[in-house]
Amino acid sequence: MRKLSMQNYWEQLKSSKAFYASIGLAVIFVLSAVLSSDFLLPDNLFTILRQASVLLVLSTGLTAVVLIGGMDLSVGVTAAFVGCTCAQLLKIGMPVELIFFTGAFLGALVGFFNSVLIHYIKLPSFIATYGVTLIIKGLSIIIMNGAIVFGLPKGFTWFGTGYVGVIPVIVIFALCIVLIVYIYLQRTTFGRDIYALGSNAESALYSGMNVRNVTFAAFILCGMTAGLGGLLMTARMNAAEAAMGDAYGLQTVAAVVIGGTSMLGGEGGIIGTVIGALILTIIVNIMNLMGISSFAQSMVVGIVIISMVLFDSFNRSRSMIVKRSAAA
Repeated sequence: MRKLSMQNYWEQLKSSKAFYASIGLAVIFVLSAVLSSDFLLPDNLFTILRQASVLLVLSTGLTAVVLIGGMDLSVGVTAAFVGCTCAQLLKIGMPVELIFFTGAFLGALVGFFNSVLIHYIKLPSFIATYGVTLIIKGLSIIIMNGAIVFGLPKGFTWFGTGYVGVIPVIVIFALCIVLIVYIYLQRTTFGRDIYALGSNAESALYSGMNVRNVTFAAFILCGMTAGLGGLLMTARMNAAEAAMGDAYGLQTVAAVVIGGTSMLGGEGGIIGTVIGALILTIIVNIMNLMGISSFAQSMVVGIVIISMVLFDSFNRSRSMIVKRSAAA
């Protein structure tokens, strides 16, 4: 019986796309150590963790949206919008104690607006969030008036640059967000509904699921984590500007997809997103250490996204063939 259970566990592990992503992470880590002698230096490893923390927080909420079969292209600009707005509020004297609540609230408002466009106006999530991206980008430029805000309170920047012992505060913050969202997706009714909606939207609707509430929950969660990620980004840089979230628009999608969450919905999860964020951060880090152009880095990210989507489609097609053969 024990042998059988171990065999079942191994089969389940092999069927998980996060398992293959973790193998990819190990391979990339070893290759990076071989390619650059600076890669394993403690300072560089801590840099990787700090960089991955911002990407991970931004990608965590996006995972819920992708799980329902949706997409949110506004994550990066929402992060910048929240960072810029809260930096201006800090400059005029808002207490640091209130700033994270404000950031999460502003991000949730963007997620709510996205949800209205998608659920009530019936716009495809790709189109709706792209339009919102342009709106939010414009608002950020207006708020900043083309300037850069810097010299923020130390009580705020501590979240991006401080340490608890030898561990960066930003890493601890990111892990707390990951744990909260993981519990939400894996241990709550809403989390199970998110997976069910992504697996089969029509069945979910006819089963009596409140599709509106699930859709709103996923996009509002995505907006909140985008807002919190924007605050961490601002705290880490000790500055804010309208364009600071542009690079994360593609990277957040890449982190989720690389981690094995299917863009068709219903498969994947937070653990895979953690792995995906680390893979992507290490790839960028080793390319920086080797002096490779940032233009080439964008190309590599694009290739990785396309490869993972093709891999996901291939796996789904193969699974359907296997099921049909078994049924026959």
